Amino acid sequence: MGPGGYQLATSVVPLSRLEAVSLRDAWPDEAANFTPWLAEEANLAQLSETLGLGLQLEAVEKQVGLFAADILAKDVASQNWVLIENQLEPTDHRHLGQLLTYAAGLDARTVIWIAESFRDEHRAAIDFLNRTTTADYNFFAVQIELYRIGDSPLAPQFTLVAKPNDWNRQAQAAKQIAEGDLTEVQKLNLQYWTALIKAATTRYPELAERAPYKQTWQRFETLRTGDPSFIVNAVFSWDKGLRIEVYIDGSLAKAAFKVLQMQSQQLEAAFGQPLTWEQLPQAKASRTAFYMPGKERRDNPARWAAQHEWLLTWGRKLADAARPFVVALDVDPLQHQSGE
Repeated sequence: MGPGGYQLATSVVPLSRLEAVSLRDAWPDEAANFTPWLAEEANLAQLSETLGLGLQLEAVEKQVGLFAADILAKDVASQNWVLIENQLEPTDHRHLGQLLTYAAGLDARTVIWIAESFRDEHRAAIDFLNRTTTADYNFFAVQIELYRIGDSPLAPQFTLVAKPNDWNRQAQAAKQIAEGDLTEVQKLNLQYWTALIKAATTRYPELAERAPYKQTWQRFETLRTGDPSFIVNAVFSWDKGLRIEVYIDGSLAKAAFKVLQMQSQQLEAAFGQPLTWEQLPQAKASRTAFYMPGKERRDNPARWAAQHEWLLTWGRKLADAARPFVVALDVDPLQHQSGE
């Protein structure tokens, strides 16, 4: 009987207590256990949902000079690089330094720091970076916790500790675009690459597994396992038309381009056609490209089948020709050439 003479109801459902669990119980080693776990599609999706981002895995333990960043991903909406750095203990100055070093080396526009807990000074540092950098750059602090109920499996939980200014508004705008509020040009791009990917089902498996982009370019595949610096793209250029390319990005792009260009005769012989070598002196990246003859446009669906046939044929040939040269690149001399 409760106060006032009322009968207290008893729960017919047995309840238990939510119990916090040490992170090391699930992931004894950060590099060997936690980073591979986070890189799995379902877990990266959980992090994406927490942040309001669309994250696409690109590389694990990505080399940056003499060091390795934990995870490199792409922001699906902007196609910018996303750096994720993990720490299974309270934050420290060393990891803050690593974040900034890796972000600079990879030209990452979004940086995510995941840790067991954040010291006040490190949370303040993330807030400072969001406050003083331009809107092109985003810094997140994310706490990772583990829980169980009784003998249940361990359940991870991400909690957003620090985020960019007006992030909720920015994330909502990005979500609206992702869910269909596209410009006419983006709709056309999406239709074009969707049709290409459908045509690639039996011709180009690596491309067939990719999602279509809203941009004027579409990634086909990565040439060097675990390294997103060397990729095969298809691009519609407003001034030169349609091309297939090996796009070289990252801090070693210029040095790698020079090494490959020194082997241009052998690479072009393997490809079967002359290539256009474009150093792009005003950009960090470089590329070697093959252009479709004529000034092709993407706003004429009657030409799509012919364009897609050309892309699938020459995209495969360029990837197969360039891959051995890219794989054979020795990173250490490139680092010396680039001054790292």
